[in-house]
Amino acid sequence: MIRKNVSLDEVHLQKLQPLLEKNGGNLSAAIREVIDLFSLCPESHETLKETAESLKRKESLPEIREQFLRSGEYVMINQQMMKWLMRSSAGKLIDKDIVHGLINPYLITTISELEEHLNNTSRLMGWKIEVLSSAKESFQNEDATIDFIGGDRDLRELFVKTVCIFLSCWMGLDAEALHRKSNSITVYLRHSARHDIQDITPGVRKHFGSKDLLYREIERKPAFWVTLAELYTKFNYQRVNLDKNLFEALLAGKLPDITKYFEIKADRPLREIPLSELLPLFKYLVVASQLVSDVEIFAEKGKEYIKIRHDYSDECVVLKLIQLFSNLFEAGLHRFSVTYVSGLIIFDFSLPETSLQDAVKVSSDLDF
Repeated sequence: MIRKNVSLDEVHLQKLQPLLEKNGGNLSAAIREVIDLFSLCPESHETLKETAESLKRKESLPEIREQFLRSGEYVMINQQMMKWLMRSSAGKLIDKDIVHGLINPYLITTISELEEHLNNTSRLMGWKIEVLSSAKESFQNEDATIDFIGGDRDLRELFVKTVCIFLSCWMGLDAEALHRKSNSITVYLRHSARHDIQDITPGVRKHFGSKDLLYREIERKPAFWVTLAELYTKFNYQRVNLDKNLFEALLAGKLPDITKYFEIKADRPLREIPLSELLPLFKYLVVASQLVSDVEIFAEKGKEYIKIRHDYSDECVVLKLIQLFSNLFEAGLHRFSVTYVSGLIIFDFSLPETSLQDAVKVSSDLDF
């Protein structure tokens, strides 16, 4: 074993941190892994310059692929199976170690290096995807775009997701918007000044991780979620999902306070939530709990009202439901009146504030 003294700045140690954690703080093991990651090409190339040049020469690509296949680093897979795997994982974020297998964060430090690396990788893999960036050397403090042109649609989506996760974690960039065309994807990037390194930015989660929480919770507790899905399916979703405290209050004959659920979701007191935000939040929480079948929102300023559809036939249950929701809106200091008929409750927020007793009325000829 050869021993050498190596001097590293704090910035280099920070970049090594993920590998240090992976290797239990062993700096030598972390550096060895960096070297292994760096060695992406055949040993016959003596310099990095020769390696880059060999990747650009089309005639060498089949030989390089063959050597990767022989080494076991890559495998061949049927295209239909590959597309099924990619579509089945849509909405789930790729693990960072997988991203680092494609884009080494310790070697790619500038935009030109990233663009060149992605295009070389695409040529080597035969993906036929061209990557073009509007930025020069750095994305710092400037908005920019990256275009991904050509190739298979599903593979292009996966490629874009991988690159955006890398940019999010290592360059503090967020995917503000995506523009998809028949043969390309343009990603609009914005620098996130308050971003913590290694964290995935909100825009990347929004555009590429819409079902990530669902996937990971199913992986964490598969038996629970499979059983729940079976029950909801067999009962045609005619089930109510209630918090234990709310269920306990109902069993005790009390009318529970549902204010806290809205405050937790909005991350602020109920009185600070404007009606324009409260109504969509109301629909989100109440429909998700299956307390009612549907909530229709009419949000024109000064004329707001909601239609709540339900399947309850007992009038006592309907009145309890009206009281439950009325307490919520009263706690938020919103003025309203309530009208109900069979299967429908309407909260009208354009009328003067009244007490629940005066506001609730029965109408047999309500215009739907």
